[in-house]
Amino acid sequence: MSEVVGTCQGITEKPSGWTEFEIAVPGKQYPVRLATKAQPLVELARALAGGVGTWTYNEVESEKINEHTGKPYVNRYLEGVTAGAVEPAGAPEAHHQPVHFADKDRAITRMACLKAAATTITGAGSVLPGAAWEDPALEVMKAAQRFETWVYRDIDSVPFEPSPLSEHDRDIPF
Repeated sequence: MSEVVGTCQGITEKPSGWTEFEIAVPGKQYPVRLATKAQPLVELARALAGGVGTWTYNEVESEKINEHTGKPYVNRYLEGVTAGAVEPAGAPEAHHQPVHFADKDRAITRMACLKAAATTITGAGSVLPGAAWEDPALEVMKAAQRFETWVYRDIDSVPFEPSPLSEHDRDIPF
C-alpha cells in the first residue's frame, strides 16, 4: 500500500465501470491516477470535492507493455481516502532537533564558512597542493572548520570592551 497527500483535480467515468481520479500532489509534475470500481469509495472520494485528502492505493503491474519504455504499465487502484493530510504510519522522525534561536548566528556562520570553503576548493582547481583529493567533500569540511575556527578564535578569550570615543564622536548633536 502507498499513500499520497493531494487534491483531486479530475474525475473520469470509464464505460467499463471504472472511475479514475487525478490527484495533484505537491512536488510532482504529473497527477497520480487512481482507479476504482467500488461505488462507496467513489462516493467518498467525490464528497471530498477538491479538498486535500490522503489517498491510499495499491500498485500492480499490468500485463500490457509500454511500447516506449519496454516495461509493463503500472495500474494504481484506489483503496481508501481520508479528508486532510494524515501522518503516514511509520513516518521517519527528524534526524536532529531544530536549531535553537540562540545558535542561529553560529549556524549562519557555519553555512558561510562552508560556502567559502567550497568556493575556495572548487575555484582553486589544481592550483592548491594535493588537488587530486580522494574526497573533495571532506576537504571542504576541513577547510570550513578552519574558517570557522578563525572566525571564533578570540571571542571567548577576549572580553568585549567598547572602543573609546574620540573627541569628535562625543559631540554628536542628538
